[in-house]
Amino acid sequence: MIIFNTIHKAVSKLLLLSLIPLPLFITVSCDSVVEKTPRAELTSDSFFLNADHAEQATNATYAKMRDWNIHVFAFLGLTDMMSDDATKGSTPTDAAQLLEFENFTYDPGHGELEDWWEGNFQGIYRANLAIQNIPGIDMDEQLRNRLVGENRFLRAYFYMNLVRGFGGVPKITAPLTPDEFEQERATREEIYDLIIEDLEFAAEHLPYASQYSSDEIGRATRGAAHGMLARVHLYISDYDQALSYAGEVMDSGEYELVSDYRFIFTEDGENSRESLFEVQNTARDDGQGSSQYSQVQGVRGTPNLGWGFNNPSVDLMEHYEPGDPRQKATILYVWQEIPDGSELVVQDNVNMIDERYNKKAFAPSDHPGLRDYGPVNIRRMRYSDIVLIAAESAYQTGNESAARDYLNQVRERARNGREVTIGIQPEDMSSDVNGFMGDITVPSGMMVRYVNSNSAAENAGIQGFTFQRSVIDNLDMITAINGTQVTNVDEYINALENHNPGETITVDVVRATQEVVGGQRQTSTEELELDIEAEALLPDVTESGEALLEAIWHERRMELAMEQKRWFDLVRQGRAAQRMQELGKDFVEGKHELYPIPSNEIDLSQGKLEQNPNW
Repeated sequence: MIIFNTIHKAVSKLLLLSLIPLPLFITVSCDSVVEKTPRAELTSDSFFLNADHAEQATNATYAKMRDWNIHVFAFLGLTDMMSDDATKGSTPTDAAQLLEFENFTYDPGHGELEDWWEGNFQGIYRANLAIQNIPGIDMDEQLRNRLVGENRFLRAYFYMNLVRGFGGVPKITAPLTPDEFEQERATREEIYDLIIEDLEFAAEHLPYASQYSSDEIGRATRGAAHGMLARVHLYISDYDQALSYAGEVMDSGEYELVSDYRFIFTEDGENSRESLFEVQNTARDDGQGSSQYSQVQGVRGTPNLGWGFNNPSVDLMEHYEPGDPRQKATILYVWQEIPDGSELVVQDNVNMIDERYNKKAFAPSDHPGLRDYGPVNIRRMRYSDIVLIAAESAYQTGNESAARDYLNQVRERARNGREVTIGIQPEDMSSDVNGFMGDITVPSGMMVRYVNSNSAAENAGIQGFTFQRSVIDNLDMITAINGTQVTNVDEYINALENHNPGETITVDVVRATQEVVGGQRQTSTEELELDIEAEALLPDVTESGEALLEAIWHERRMELAMEQKRWFDLVRQGRAAQRMQELGKDFVEGKHELYPIPSNEIDLSQGKLEQNPNW
């Protein structure tokens, strides 16, 4: 089949870009950035002659990972926005084409669809140039094999994107000349075989993360290759192999579940012991080494941090279990302080609907350069993902005890040492909310942000924070737990420490409400004393059978929410149609599980490139 459009663009526009590599910035810390500088005088005739050229070509493949058509607009639309985790976000008319992914009204001519197809094949093209040419360079054999292994890991990553999205695609393992543009569309199985072959080579020749020097942090590792192999085998339902490769990662001693879930997504949490692979980004005045991944998801309005796309959905918010701390680490709300210590508060943007932001993509307010020079590393593979792959694979191979153990490791980390909850998300009240109280003396700095439905707190009458633009409908401030005064979240957590699930806890609340009278906002308060039964916070799962599998799938959603995993999970689990139809989406079973092949590709092939079913 002919994929002329993509390959022609690759040949005409990317040949020199791939031969004269783009810079790569490996982020070690906020102060330590290693720049791999391009050699502008090099041409195709004078390249791939030495070890420096081999490294520069490899860096060019990594650099593609930061591009718009790999991990930004189309990527977010085709993953989070299509799933039940997120909505398009931003204002209703801004980038309305992304709404077509959310509502399943897109067609094969969709521009973002073609953009992602092209982006991944461009990445494959760069990897192929390096894979073909590096072996002929007279250089250290171990380094040569390592660099080829890095490119094969990245090629596998790009092909994993394509095969999960489109099914079988053209299998291209070397740069094409014009007389080779006609390519057969390989089967899904053939593409997965190539991915596995690439990753097995990478696993054999890549070092562990701990064996890299500090200025090479962020490169593909043996652990990342094993993790990807576990993921691939999970997707093809080869659960024995998925469990085996997950075991390689867990037994390596290279990784761990860091104690505080929130830490993972901070600047200090980049490339932590939890991380198997991240796309490395940094912020500089000239924009080199950055990505717009964080910008397009940043707060839109005040503070002005981005475009406000990819908003966590109500459905996601409501599926967290009572008190799950991961909810606060994932969702950034209106009237909440942004998590960079600046004390800036997210203001309500009246042009947006159902406003929330992806906290895992949050970029600090003061990073260098323009806002689109995003410094946020894109977390692509975390250790908890591998542990949950082990849990699912153990279940599927008949070892429910091991499956529960792996699952409960992830839940235990999420608890972070806490044992009980009253079913709310507490929050330190921002100065802006405090200021809305007018002349009312605010009795507490700790407010209730959200109450989990059917939790003990909701049943006892406690309510979450609600407002209509500039008027507060309800603000519950907890002032005491069993007579112990609390003024902030830390004091609230400490006050619950000595209590057990099932105990009755007396919670003192001051409830504030507002109304507009004569054009003026007036605040009234009432004092409540509520008896709430303490619940176990994320208790260990004890279920068996189908209920255990459902618990594992639920945990994957909560643990990996807004990390662009959910859509492909729903598809491989065979639940995409059910979930989307439950949400009223126009999802057609047997059609929307795969993206359509871009119509422009089919047109240029004169129809020889076959379309996916029902498109």
